[in-house]
Order: sequence, then structure tokens, then C-alpha cells
Amino acid sequence: MNETITMHGLNVRVTRPIGGSRPPVLLIHGMFGGAWYWEPYQRFFGTRGFTTYAIDLRGHHGSRAVADIGKVSVRDYVADALAVAATLGRPIVIGHSMGGIIAQRLAEENAVIAAVLLCADPPRWITPLSIGLLTRMVRYLPELLLAKPLFPTRADADFLMYNRVPVEERASQYAQLVPESGRAGFEMSVGTIAVDASRVRCPVLSITAEDDQFLVPRVGRAIARKYHARSMTFAGHGHSIMSEPGWEKPAADIAGWLEEVLALDESAA
Repeated sequence: MNETITMHGLNVRVTRPIGGSRPPVLLIHGMFGGAWYWEPYQRFFGTRGFTTYAIDLRGHHGSRAVADIGKVSVRDYVADALAVAATLGRPIVIGHSMGGIIAQRLAEENAVIAAVLLCADPPRWITPLSIGLLTRMVRYLPELLLAKPLFPTRADADFLMYNRVPVEERASQYAQLVPESGRAGFEMSVGTIAVDASRVRCPVLSITAEDDQFLVPRVGRAIARKYHARSMTFAGHGHSIMSEPGWEKPAADIAGWLEEVLALDESAA
């Protein structure tokens, strides 16, 4: 069953399996994105008995209105996700890109039972910057430095986000992007979001894509080392790993890891 509900002023797309009894899964989108791009994962995890909750963060796709999206902090988005996670009662969290750093903060707050980080933005002391990203970022410096709304050109989106998406599908995905916070982009670029690894007690899985031009594989591997976490790298994929052709393989490996984690948790209990 699929429905859209409102939780804490946020739009949440819910997929409920018939007879599912596994812990809920909270899905957190990245920059410019929304709950819409989790649809393949919601279908997939629904067939495995998971109820999934894909949120639209404030200022995205009709969720809680903000006076100026350019000035929203990553910490504001963390507050959104924490509120929903508390309502769900310590779910599993899967965060993509910016959603990945939000997921790390939820893990630090003991708000989730497991965290999957998909091509995630890193916390302080792990730089997300690469030559390709820096080259593309130059044109957005005014928005980043002055906390203005941020939106990628089609060419930059194709290079950074859609390089592994079929050309004929890129326009429809680009059309669904929304302006993002320049302040949040700046915070992630310069590493102002800290996470205390000693407080992250839940299992963590860091997923990287071999062809990711936005957050290169080095970033995901460094995140895994920080949390002494499992790391997986997928060939033939880029930043939009959850909706590219062949997305089923990473999704299946994530599901397998979650089943292992949940089985260990049950045996420990």
C-alpha cells in the first residue's frame, strides 16, 4: 500500500508491505532531491517486508515552507529527520548524498538501529572535494558564500549526478530537482558538520559508486574507516546509484546486509 502522509510538517511517502513485520526504513534524500527518487527502493524493500518512509525535507516539494531556502542549515534538516525517526521509534536509516551526513547525525544521536550511507557526504575532517567537483563548484561560489538558493545547470547535473543515467532519462529527472540551500552546501563543502564516531553504536554500511563524480569513492571509504564500518563499492554506477540501470544489485546487497544485522540483533536479544 502506498500513501503520502504529513509528519512534523513534512511530506512522507509511505510504502507498506502486506504482512510485513520488519523495522521501518527511513529514506533521506540528497541535495536538490526529494522523496520521489526513492520509488525503486520503496518497491524493492516493500517486497522484503519493510515499511519505508521517504521524506521531503523542509523547503522541498511542498514540505514545511521556509522563508529562504538558501539560508537553511544541514542542522535544520537533521532536526527534520530526528523528529520523523523519533515518531517511527528508531528505524533503519538509508541516506543518500546530503542525506548520508544527516543519517550519520541520526546514528550519533542513537535515533536509528542501523545506518546505510549511499554515496554520502562526509563529516568534518573528511574532505568531499575532488578536482571534478571543485571545477564545477566555481560558478556557484556566490550562492555558497552568501547563503543563496542553489540550483545546478543541466550540464553540471549530467556530469556530477547523471553520468550513469541513460541520456533519454536525464531530462525527466532534472525536471524534478528543486533549489537547494547555499548555506547547507557551504557547510558540507568546508566540513562544519561534525560527528563523534565514539557515539555511533549502531551498525553502519558505507556504499560507494566507482563512477561517482560528485562524491568520489575515496570519500565513502574514509567514512567507513571512521566508523569501523562495512564498505561496498559498485562498478558501473555513479552518484544516482539508487535509480540507475542495475540499481537492483546494490539494493539487494544492502538488503542482505540488513538481514544479517537484524539476525545478529535478534540473537543478541
